[in-house]
Amino acid sequence: MAWHRYKVKGKHYMTKRIRTLDIIARSDVIAKQKAIIKKLLPPFICEEIPFDPPSAILLEQASAAGLTIPDGASSDDVACLIQGKDDIAPPAGLTAFAERWDIYFSQYIGNRALYNTIFKNLLSENKAAFFVFTVYKFLSGDKKSNLDSHPYKDIFYKYAAAAIADKRLMRSINNYKGEHLCTFGTVEGLPAGYKAGGVRTIAYKSATAFLKNHFDEKFLPLTAKVINESSPGNPTAVSSGNRNTDKIAISDEIHSVSQAVSDQKPSVFIISKNDIFVPSKALELKNKIVKIPDLDKKAAADLPVYQPTPTTKKPLRELQYTNTSGKKSLGKTGCLSIMVFLIIILVVVFSFFL
Repeated sequence: MAWHRYKVKGKHYMTKRIRTLDIIARSDVIAKQKAIIKKLLPPFICEEIPFDPPSAILLEQASAAGLTIPDGASSDDVACLIQGKDDIAPPAGLTAFAERWDIYFSQYIGNRALYNTIFKNLLSENKAAFFVFTVYKFLSGDKKSNLDSHPYKDIFYKYAAAAIADKRLMRSINNYKGEHLCTFGTVEGLPAGYKAGGVRTIAYKSATAFLKNHFDEKFLPLTAKVINESSPGNPTAVSSGNRNTDKIAISDEIHSVSQAVSDQKPSVFIISKNDIFVPSKALELKNKIVKIPDLDKKAAADLPVYQPTPTTKKPLRELQYTNTSGKKSLGKTGCLSIMVFLIIILVVVFSFFL
């Protein structure tokens, strides 16, 4: 599925003013989901717009590098072609992981640039899981590159659940760039421009201590039960056995708290591009919008989508006149009756004084 660029208009839940966002997503539904995360209320006006064409400077740089520009290439495409001229192509698992989390990248991006893009755009929990995953790959020699489909994913997210509660550890993780996670230590034969990640940091030491506590010498998990794959943020408890670890400890108690938070399913309504109806409960978003950032913890493929049905949808023009109090409205006959009654009372009062 290709990337698309959208211009999304909606009303901001606080200012009540119409705002226009420039959003890149893999579908219009995901673009609207991102608009909600940015605190806009549905209904939306969503229009697809073209990507920016390459500038004259980029075209000159590409020509000087001896590159052939594909037809219809955008500014981002040409920039990636120039940057990744001497780089290798990223593995399919890494691109699949980025696509699942709706992290935009050009189809011409190189391995180094994609690592940087992914690590920069991941939220804290996913970033910590991705970090320990890359340390595991470096130590074990595992060639699998998609964290979401890895059989030991739950163990990596167990590390992340504890890491996000440790500010010092998260600062150490954030000091890495994505390209540093391709390998660690002093490694010869790296492609031009690559720099290996440090092995003396708090983050690296905590990751290796955690892995030693959860894997044996052959990097098989220390558990008698096969780990079932689950969504990010819901790590399964793993029996670690009795092993001595470094002083940098990872508390397993945080797991229960993390799981309780991730199990919350906020009410979110997404209107598809062909909808002319708005569900009445969608208006309640103005009271729940502060909880919308929780959606960032979900992959784009797992985002909740509201699809109105004939039994629940009502035209926009009818919504504002819908009587929700259960009381009947007064018609013209009722108003006339009240007027006549008031006139009779006034006549009686004046007659009394006369």
